[in-house]
Amino acid sequence: MKIRLHKNATTTPAQRAYIQNNPHLSVADLAKKTGVSKTTIRRWQNRKDVYDRPHTPKRIKKALAPIEEIQIILCRMAFRAGLDDLLQITDSFFNINCSRAGLNRCLKRYQISRIPKLKQSVPFNLKDYTGTYLYYNCFHLPSFLPDQPPVVLQTLLDCSFRTFHAQYNAATHTFISDHIQKFPLRVLGVIYNDPIRLTADNTHTTKTDSSSGTTIEHLCSTLDTSCFHMDNPHTNTISELNLQMQNIVKQSDIEKNTPTWGTNEALAQQIHHYNFKSPLSFLKQKTPYQAMEVHYTDFPNSFRHKPVAS
Repeated sequence: MKIRLHKNATTTPAQRAYIQNNPHLSVADLAKKTGVSKTTIRRWQNRKDVYDRPHTPKRIKKALAPIEEIQIILCRMAFRAGLDDLLQITDSFFNINCSRAGLNRCLKRYQISRIPKLKQSVPFNLKDYTGTYLYYNCFHLPSFLPDQPPVVLQTLLDCSFRTFHAQYNAATHTFISDHIQKFPLRVLGVIYNDPIRLTADNTHTTKTDSSSGTTIEHLCSTLDTSCFHMDNPHTNTISELNLQMQNIVKQSDIEKNTPTWGTNEALAQQIHHYNFKSPLSFLKQKTPYQAMEVHYTDFPNSFRHKPVAS
């Protein structure tokens, strides 16, 4: 008879039967005779069989849908967050039910499990206590509907306290300048990548939009802030995203199951919740604005005005 035991099992079925068939012996005596702990003795005394139970998880979280994987990767690019914070961000913005391990596997599939640190790529002192730098991204996302223009999502991440700002289909100049003027911290510069263009058809495009970079450079010059263009290291990731976009179009019923990217109103609510109510591991369990308020007490001169948490 072939016996299948768990690799960490300390008893055999015969020993377990001996434990169950000798109730007149004390727990200490049984532990001494079988050479196991008292906890093990009590466990097998309370069972009616002598075989190992399944060790597979009783609650297996659902696999990520293709659109959820895309949303996770976009969050990774825009927020540059670690696993713990990214798990919270994706739940807050997209209500994605995913484990930490599943999130890590997703990042590895898209070759973005590691992100180069900004301080290794830019000549700025990101810990300069006289202000902060903003990290800008522009995503061109397919609408998934025929004859519809792509959706343009622009994001700004504060490199110091991880505050976040984003908007759909806004003019680049207005989006950046309005945020800088309202932002409590002094903005010393803008770090930006070339626009990331994703498509749902077979025509892969990797062309860069030089006019976008010119606009940002001109804006920074007008606002008297530094500007730095950073090469995008995620070419393979973008190719994988494009393939996933095509799979969504092939598998979706255009009339019923077409994915949507949301509205600016919903996005504003999600951003507010993130900035004011989401404690982050990166900030030692403070929200972005709580961390900014603490910084204000020590370095008020690095602020244009006092940050107010709402």
